[in-house]
Amino acid sequence: MKLASLAVLGLALLACPERSKGEVRDAGLDAGSALPVSGGPAPAAPPRFSEPHGRAGLWDEVRDAGWSLLFSSERAGSPQLHQLHRGWEHALTEGPAHHLQDVAWRQRAALVTRVDEPTEQLLAVSLVDGGVREVSPPMEKAHAAVLSADERLVVFEASLTHAASIAVAPFDGAGPLGALGELGDTGSFQPALTPDGRVLFTNSSSGDPELYVQPLDGGAVTRLTAFHLEDFGGVPAPDGQRFAFVSNREGNDRVFVQRLDGRGVFRLMNEPRGPEDVESDPVWMPDGASLLVTVRSKGVARIARVDVATRKTLWRTAGPGNDQLPRPSPDGRFIAFVSDRSGNADIWLVRATGKDAMAVTSHEAAEYSPRWGPQ
Repeated sequence: MKLASLAVLGLALLACPERSKGEVRDAGLDAGSALPVSGGPAPAAPPRFSEPHGRAGLWDEVRDAGWSLLFSSERAGSPQLHQLHRGWEHALTEGPAHHLQDVAWRQRAALVTRVDEPTEQLLAVSLVDGGVREVSPPMEKAHAAVLSADERLVVFEASLTHAASIAVAPFDGAGPLGALGELGDTGSFQPALTPDGRVLFTNSSSGDPELYVQPLDGGAVTRLTAFHLEDFGGVPAPDGQRFAFVSNREGNDRVFVQRLDGRGVFRLMNEPRGPEDVESDPVWMPDGASLLVTVRSKGVARIARVDVATRKTLWRTAGPGNDQLPRPSPDGRFIAFVSDRSGNADIWLVRATGKDAMAVTSHEAAEYSPRWGPQ
């Protein structure tokens, strides 16, 4: 399956804001053996994943550094959560329902959205005891989840009313849902958590999408951006002082950086863009000195690493096909991304220097949404 078709099957659910009728458009706006979500038996003999091109060395370094990868795979016919653990690949979920990954696990669990028409349900999949715990009741939308640093709370986009809301739920599933980001009937989208425990989100109550922040425990909402076009998709920096976001204030979608006090906004990349070129999915490297950005130019997507202080592009991918959705490892040494260089969407790895790219999955079915976790 080509990358272009993934929006319908997973990327749209995990990355795109809900567009309710009549609202302003938000553009683009070893831990043990886990049982499948369906409750059936775990696979008796999980397959060893392939190491194409003979480049096992890079994956060996990832494994030796203590990391494993989670990703969504459609090889069973519907999106399911898979894990690359050491040299083995496990299917962590199964069944007719779709299981789309929201966030990788920390020490205890991974969060997935179970899509079982006509409702969706947010689940916690424990990798410690093999159990499955429901975090939210069935609702029309429950996705784009983030986990608080202490792993006590889950923040996600939910259909609590007729418009999308930012919901807060206890991670253990015990307790009612709370709501944040209530600024009228326009809906709130794309939650992200700042290091100091605030929720950064997109809302269109001003007439166009803007970025806001609110304490996780409730309280006053602070508006961070103010422009007559669209600002959305805020991503806090690791230092808690800045955030990156996407805006079409210059005509096409580009990545900007701004302080969390609402000042000092600037466009990240200096290079000119054609009328159809866009930048998307900014992701901070763990040290906060650079950003990974997906740049689509002349119909082809590439991943660029950009120094924030100098605004210079340090490197960009150059393989055939499209590269997008980068995710750095927590130690900043490796980057996982999605590429269709082989003709299908697969999970690839590259060093943080931009060198030695290799595929770690190779299947005719689409595989996407890589996330990192411990072994």
